[in-house]
Amino acid sequence: MGEKFEKIKTRTFTIVIGVPFVLLVIHLGGVIFHSIIALLAIIGTIELWNIFKSKYNPSLILGIAASLFFLFRRTIPETFFLNGNLLFTIIILLIFIEHFLLKANKKYMVINIATTIFIAIYIGHLLSFLIDIRSLTDGNLFIIFALFTTWMSDTMAYIVGINFGKKHIFPNISPNKTLEGSIGGILGGSICGIAFYFLLPLHPLMLFTLGLISAICGQAGDLFESIIKRNFDVKDSGKLIPGHGGVLDCMDSILFSVPILYFCLNYLS
Repeated sequence: MGEKFEKIKTRTFTIVIGVPFVLLVIHLGGVIFHSIIALLAIIGTIELWNIFKSKYNPSLILGIAASLFFLFRRTIPETFFLNGNLLFTIIILLIFIEHFLLKANKKYMVINIATTIFIAIYIGHLLSFLIDIRSLTDGNLFIIFALFTTWMSDTMAYIVGINFGKKHIFPNISPNKTLEGSIGGILGGSICGIAFYFLLPLHPLMLFTLGLISAICGQAGDLFESIIKRNFDVKDSGKLIPGHGGVLDCMDSILFSVPILYFCLNYLS
């Protein structure tokens, strides 16, 4: 019990320190917001590269470049000399050339190339929807909604699961996840959505539904990262954030929830 309490206390302290910073960055927007998202993409790419390199040899520098491309591809100006298709083609060709000419071990060359591109899409592409949501009307509030409903789902799933969890639903993928925790997380995210009634111009039922979608997609994102870590026998993606693990451990849920929420919000607007 003492160990559980210490872990919860550490996670809570990190949240208390981190949430005001996150809110400030979202409020400021602009270059600061884009810079922080880019930093998260770089760190997340490095963490995932560290996980994959135990078995394979994906590109790091070009992987980071590809992640940043996917992150900002919709803001790249379309000119004759500079456009998204040209940059993407150049990056892909450079990845091919690096593995074909510079990497000594050719045994897993195709897998290494595919892994590099997967990391870039998983981190850069999915994270780019934070920028897309920020560009919507009331985008700063919708980002806060997306983050808080997802994080509340994670928090409630953890609290309910650690105290009342008995039925393990995915023991071979994530042995600590329970049915009780999952239900608690879904309810937590849905109720958190209604709490935004006085901030967002949406009906409470719609806010509840969006919170529900956020919670379910967030749990799917968390489960997907668990599959990756299980395949490579890794407990956490890193140790940068006390009580949570790495940056990827903190944003694995939003990598799935934010894109789906963006399309829902874009449909409603």
